[in-house]
Amino acid sequence: MQDDIAAKIRGFVESRQRVAPDDPRFTLDVHLFDAGYVDSIGMVELVAFVEETFAIELDEDQLFSEEFTSIRGIAGIVAEVLAGRA
Repeated sequence: MQDDIAAKIRGFVESRQRVAPDDPRFTLDVHLFDAGYVDSIGMVELVAFVEETFAIELDEDQLFSEEFTSIRGIAGIVAEVLAGRA
């Protein structure tokens, strides 16, 4: 499930931020903000995408956590929130 979540997030970032599909630096673990893939407006769009796509609401601790800086980390947070509903 986490891999599917990560794929959706990756696809969103690639399309919205115009990341080249063959960009070797763009990995699941890259720090999206520090590496320049997402700026402050892009982060707001990313949060809205995640909450809408997965029908969840993220709390402040999740949004400001170190995990919310990479695709793998965000996918892990989403997977935990979804698992908590089951």
